[in-house]
This record gives sequence, C-alpha cells and structure tokens, in this order.
Amino acid sequence: MKNYLLVAALLILILNNLFAEIKNGYEKDIAGAKVSLQGLRYLLDNCPELTSADRGKIKEKVNAIVNFLVYHEITDTLLNQFRRIAPELYNEMDTLKDNQGRVIDVYVKFIPKEQAQLQAAGMATFKQAENDLNSCDSEYGKNSVSVKVWILHKALRVLSHEFGHVQYSIPNLRSYAEFYEKKYKMGLADPILGHRHDDPSGKHALLFEERFRDYYMRYLKGDSESIVSPLVLINPIKRNVLQHMNN
Repeated sequence: MKNYLLVAALLILILNNLFAEIKNGYEKDIAGAKVSLQGLRYLLDNCPELTSADRGKIKEKVNAIVNFLVYHEITDTLLNQFRRIAPELYNEMDTLKDNQGRVIDVYVKFIPKEQAQLQAAGMATFKQAENDLNSCDSEYGKNSVSVKVWILHKALRVLSHEFGHVQYSIPNLRSYAEFYEKKYKMGLADPILGHRHDDPSGKHALLFEERFRDYYMRYLKGDSESIVSPLVLINPIKRNVLQHMNN
C-alpha cells in the first residue's frame, strides 16, 4: 500500500512539473485578501469603540481589497476571452518552455493605469537566473514570467503583443539578453525598449499581435456579443463582488 501511495505522489509531482501554464497573477494572494476582508468587516461591525478616524482607515483598506478582488475577476474573465478567441495562441503560451525544455509559467495581471510602473499599456518582466543564463525568474519565482496590462478597451490586443515578446525572448534568453544589453543604453523608462527596428523580440511581438487580430476578426463574425470591453466589465464585476461580500 505504501508503495502505491509513493508512486501516486511521484506521478502527481511529475505531472505538476510537466506542464507550463498561464496563471492569474492575483491568484496567489486571493485567499489572504478574502481573510483580511472578513477580519476588517468584523472590526467595523463589532467594535463600536473604534474612532471615526480608525473606521475611515479600515474602510480604505476594505475598498483596496474589494478592488483587488475586482481586478482578479477581470483578469480571469479576460484570460477566458483570449482563450475563446484564439485557443491556439493561448495554448502556445500555456505550454511555453525555455531552450532547455523547462516549462515556464506566465503570470498575467490586468491592472488600472495608475498602478503601472511605466507609462506603457503592457509590460512583460523577467530576468536571467543568477546561476543559469538560459533560465528566467520573475517576481513569481523560478521559471516564471510576469505580464501586466492596463485595463483598457484593447487590453487583449496589448496582451497578445506582450505574449509575443515572451514567446521569443524565453527560448532565446541568453542570446537576446546579450543583444538587449548592447542595444539599449537609455534606461528602463524609454518607450523604445524592445522595439528597435532590428529587435527580434519586437518583431515577434508584432507578428503575434497580428495573428491575434486575425483570430479576433474571425471570432467577431461568429460571436461578437460575447466579447465585452474590459472597461465595461468593471462596474458589474464590482457590484457582484460587493453583493457576495454582503451576503
């Protein structure tokens, strides 16, 4: 019996490491956010001794968590939209590997413009691992990439562009990092980063975006009503989050 359990555990471990995945970047913190929200609401409902200033601070934290839950839900919704529109492209990113055959998880967040670190509608971030120049790390850990996209009307198109950067850069990480270091001397805030005329990552991003546009146009001919602008999603999703919170 113990041997069967050991084999089963090993199979689960192996299978979990065989497949890359596109992931909601908010997911790892969602459980903690919900627990925090419950605790804050308990304070508001059960601590009459709180001062008005304390209540104001707690309500600000509650609003921040509610917005976090809304962005999490928007990210899930838009990733599902992308998958419906262009399943082949989604699958390519969902099975991304580096040049050593290691699976890479791509974490995606759709964010409000004011949270962006750079004035760019989309940004993919990762770095070479210190002990392996062919391996990438991000804020999500080893063998991962972080992609952030503004919540705007053309968010899925921006996401496809960033996916294109990632799809080229990760399998070619070592050589592209050398190219990048030589070509870009002006600092991280410059908008030309990744988009010089001779930048292979930029060229691939444009091609991937064009492929997505083709899928999008075909999809609209058959099911245009199911595609809703991210900007239109915000209010109904927020109402839904607040409704669940108050039940």
